[in-house]
Amino acid sequence: MDRSKAILTLLAVNILAVLYIGYTINAAILNNGNKTKAEFQSMQQQVQLLENQILNGISRELAARADKVERLDYTLTGADLAQKNAKVTLQVALKEVTSSAVIAVSLRSDGQDQPLEAVLEHQGGMQYGAELELSLEHNYELTVWERGDAGQKQLNADSRRLPLFDDVYRNRMISPSTGTGISNERLNAEFSFLLKDLGIPGTQLETALLRINRGDKLYDEIDVTQQATPRSDGYAGIEEYYKVARASGQIDNSVTLEQFAHDSDFDPFQMVSIEKAGETLANARYSLYYTINFNKDYPELKLTRDSAGQLSFQWVLRFKDGYEYLN
Repeated sequence: MDRSKAILTLLAVNILAVLYIGYTINAAILNNGNKTKAEFQSMQQQVQLLENQILNGISRELAARADKVERLDYTLTGADLAQKNAKVTLQVALKEVTSSAVIAVSLRSDGQDQPLEAVLEHQGGMQYGAELELSLEHNYELTVWERGDAGQKQLNADSRRLPLFDDVYRNRMISPSTGTGISNERLNAEFSFLLKDLGIPGTQLETALLRINRGDKLYDEIDVTQQATPRSDGYAGIEEYYKVARASGQIDNSVTLEQFAHDSDFDPFQMVSIEKAGETLANARYSLYYTINFNKDYPELKLTRDSAGQLSFQWVLRFKDGYEYLN
C-alpha cells in the first residue's frame, strides 16, 4: 500500500513536471512567436516607409522634369487702397519654350468662375513678363500656358501662387510675439513684431491699443501709440534693462524705451524716427509694453498675484488704410 502511494506520488510529480515543462516550452514558443511577429511587422513598416519615400522621390523628380517654369515672381508697383486695386509687375522665367510660341498666364482667385488672362511679353532669353491690375482682396493661383499652332499646353506642373491679399494685409505683420509676466505686485504685458514697409501710402501704423479683458468681457482699453516707434537693433542692448525697470516699478508706463535710453545716456546706432522708417527700414521693429501695478491700477478689483489671472490682454494695431490687426 505504501508502495502504491509512492508510485502515485511519483506519477503525480512527473505529471506536474511534464505540465510545467510543457507550459514553459509553450510560453517560450509563444513569446518567440510574438517577438518574431513584432520584428516582421517592424520590417513591413520599414519596407512600406522606404517604398513611400521612393515613390514620392520619383513623383517629385517627374514633376520637376515636367515643370517648365523656372521661376515666377511679382512686384507690387502701386496700389489704390480705397478701391482695393493694385498694379503688379509679373516676371516668369522658363526652362524651355517652343520657338514662336505665345506665352500667356491665367489667374484664378477664390470663388472666381472665369480666370483673368494676360499674354506675357518676351523680355529676352527665357524671360517673360506683364503689367497687371489686380484686386487686393484676393490671392491668386497662376497657370502658365504655351500656345501655338498645335494648341496650348500647361507649362507649370505645380500650382503657383500670387498671394497678393496675404502680402498686403494678412502678413503685413512679421513674427508677432506676445508675453506676460507676473510678480507679487505687478502684471506685465509685451508685444513685439516686425512691420513690412510695403512702400504704399496708407499702410503705415496709425494707432496701437491694448485691450484688457476680464473673463470674456472688455474691461479697459489703453492707447500705447506713443510707444509705437520703429527702432533699430541698436536698442537690443538696453531693452532688457528697460523691461526690468518697468516690471520692478522703477519707471512707469509713460516712459518710452527711447526716453529710458536717453536718460541712461544710451546711444543706439541707426536710430530712426517714424517719419523716416519707410525710407531706411524694410522691416521696422516694434516692442510695446504695459504694466499693471496692483496697488495703483484698478483698485476696485483688489488684484493679487493669484487673482490677476482673471485678466487677459489683446493687442490691436490700426493702420491708416483702415486695416486692423488683432493679436
